Amino acid sequence: MFFHRKDNKNNDGLVFVASIMPAFSGVYCEILKENGIPFINREHRTGGYLRIVTGGLLIPDDFYVNESDYKRAFELYKAFIEPELEE
Repeated sequence: MFFHRKDNKNNDGLVFVASIMPAFSGVYCEILKENGIPFINREHRTGGYLRIVTGGLLIPDDFYVNESDYKRAFELYKAFIEPELEE
């Protein structure tokens, strides 16, 4: 999993939140759903084909949310990849 902000080429009012490897993207989908944040999970163009050929763990999924939900979605993402250690 890794984070970088990039432009949304479709210019449909959505903001990029994160690229997440497929093994973890389902969990992040559930986190967003539980928090009432609408999102779009986009595969890269070659992602579907490569997932069939290679087993699917090499191409990350991109997550987009409404600009008004970006801050909360990113906070949830950070908590997802960097959970606090309990003392």
